[in-house]
Amino acid sequence: MTPIRSLNDTELQVRYAAMQAFIKTGSSSLPDLTTALEPTQDEEMRWRAAATLAWVGDAAAIPAIVRASAGADYALKYNCIWGLGQIGDRAAVPALLEIVQADETESPDIRYNAALSLLRLGDRAYLEGAVDSDNEGTYRVARAALAAAKWL
Repeated sequence: MTPIRSLNDTELQVRYAAMQAFIKTGSSSLPDLTTALEPTQDEEMRWRAAATLAWVGDAAAIPAIVRASAGADYALKYNCIWGLGQIGDRAAVPALLEIVQADETESPDIRYNAALSLLRLGDRAYLEGAVDSDNEGTYRVARAALAAAKWL
């Protein structure tokens, strides 16, 4: 098995090969990758682990990804939110809705990414309704995501 630290190697080729190796081993790589999401780990390795989990595509990783995104820095949170949509399981919807509906303390980019992930998971109806939201941030990200998908 590929060492988890390879996700944070100084050489791009090593990092890429490590991601590919974890993706290839699929669900059996979840224990190593979810451990790499822990706050005690290096931030760069954490966001790379989140992205790799997204490509593995196992819904069992959703709780660990949601935990890792809470209070995370931009790169980690962005990759976690993207990953929730990439995995493609509706178990991620509550966490994504929480991000879309957040107040202005949440980055608009993160909120937009969450809205796109909702679209990927089939929650177009929620976003269409959110276009009339009193929360200006929710209105903006819903409208932007729907426009990007050419549904507005």
